Amino acid sequence: MEAVGSFIVGILMLVLPQGWVEAKPAACTQVAVVQGPPGTTSEECTATYTRGESELTVIVWRPVVPRDGGPMVSVEDSKGKLLGQDVMVSRTSQFMGSEQEVLVTSAELPKAGAHVLIYARNTTPEDFQAVLDGVNLPQ
Repeated sequence: MEAVGSFIVGILMLVLPQGWVEAKPAACTQVAVVQGPPGTTSEECTATYTRGESELTVIVWRPVVPRDGGPMVSVEDSKGKLLGQDVMVSRTSQFMGSEQEVLVTSAELPKAGAHVLIYARNTTPEDFQAVLDGVNLPQ
């Protein structure tokens, strides 16, 4: 698989399969932790990539996920791999509180003190796993 290049999102390095292009460059901001003590914040880094009709979003939170993203309804679950660990990949009918089909996975990275959420619209499970295979945690 030929890669188009690498991108940094927070603490992650992405080496995406051919055809994916940066649509919204990675940006990191401090956001309030909704269920935390007043003044508690978490870093939120987000980037978006596209390939034809497909759209990929990567979010990294450090040290905690600051808020609930809204209801999700999974219609199909399968096994995947992200950063060497087994993850659940869900196909949804509802995601982040609205009716939409995405493939989504998440992982907690205790050694890095981070949480990762990756989701894609209009992509196959094989293409989604190819994206996950290109996610690295630089030393």
